[in-house]
Amino acid sequence: MAQPPRPAEEYDDDVQEDEDELKEGELDDDESHEAASEGGEAAAGDEEAEDDEQDEEDGDEDSQPWAGLNRLPERDDMLDILNELRAEGRKQLTVLLLGKSSVGKSSLINSLLGEAVVRVQAFKLQADTDITTTVVRQVAVGNSEVDGFRLKLIDTCGLEDPEAGDTVNLGALSKIAEDVRGVGIDVVLYCDRLDLYRVDPLDKAIIDAISSTFGRGIWRRTVVALTHANLVQTPPGTDYDSFVNGRVRLIRGAVRGPLFFRPSLPVALVENSETCPVSSESGFRVLPDGEPWLVALVSQLVDMAAARRRPYKYHPRLSSKPSHRFRWLLPVAIAAEVLFYRRFLHPRLDDNQRRVEREEERVWALRGQQRRALGLHRPHRPDKDAAWRLEQMYDDD
Repeated sequence: MAQPPRPAEEYDDDVQEDEDELKEGELDDDESHEAASEGGEAAAGDEEAEDDEQDEEDGDEDSQPWAGLNRLPERDDMLDILNELRAEGRKQLTVLLLGKSSVGKSSLINSLLGEAVVRVQAFKLQADTDITTTVVRQVAVGNSEVDGFRLKLIDTCGLEDPEAGDTVNLGALSKIAEDVRGVGIDVVLYCDRLDLYRVDPLDKAIIDAISSTFGRGIWRRTVVALTHANLVQTPPGTDYDSFVNGRVRLIRGAVRGPLFFRPSLPVALVENSETCPVSSESGFRVLPDGEPWLVALVSQLVDMAAARRRPYKYHPRLSSKPSHRFRWLLPVAIAAEVLFYRRFLHPRLDDNQRRVEREEERVWALRGQQRRALGLHRPHRPDKDAAWRLEQMYDDD
């Protein structure tokens, strides 16, 4: 299959990468709000109290029974996977969906819940449309092991602004960030379409805008969902697996960028259409490679949530600004500049000035010899102030 579920060991490697990154100075989003606290232990205590208060609010948040779960053929497998979080003491799985319009975010929520709870429309940028839509469903299937577990899905508008010429809708992105401020996000689901052939400049601009708004570390808890995955006919010369791998490679390359930022970015293939093939044996909806995509998606979400120590909580200071991300380098950079000036630049400037003065002395001496040979008086050499005024006069002309 094109994208099998990733083993837990790979997520453990990502957690170790986060710890190494902390040592090198680039703060992981899980801990950055504590490290950035300027009020000492008292401020840290206030933030911890706010986190506890937010957790209580999440627990008291209105939720409806997950009625559509019983209509899903994949129900038992999905409950077994969600029970892994419940066994760890987790009461809720919170997923934030991001992406462009028409990539299937709302349809994915409806498919995942087994009921039409979110309105599907091409562009969610109208004035009468909410920027974010939150849906909370609680398991109630008569099984004490999983009953009460909540699934919280936060749908968002498209991140492009077609009215401004296919640019990033930074206003909507900022509003999304404010709407989820203080909300514990277990997993970010970045949605795009599989049946595309490239990552265009708008895609890259949206990815960069997400990094700038939420901090680059947000990608360390992101699962990429590629919709329209029931791709029966692939381009000539490619099969299904190679086409999927090529598309995944392009998206990961756009997110990871240069140097050492290498989030895992697991991928889940999705097909929301009712025409998706169904397995004759299990009744599960399957892709051309035979993968039951809904079970695989839930497995990816749970694996990502379980691999993280704490949920991500947005705060404006987590934004990926150079002054925030690399502020620890500022004293080092200043010291290096001073050292470079004193050891290398200043001696060379002094040496160059001395050469200029010697050359001027030689020129004036030669001019005096020439005038004496002609029986003329010595040349009048202006003092430094007069020479500077003359230079300014010539420069003005």
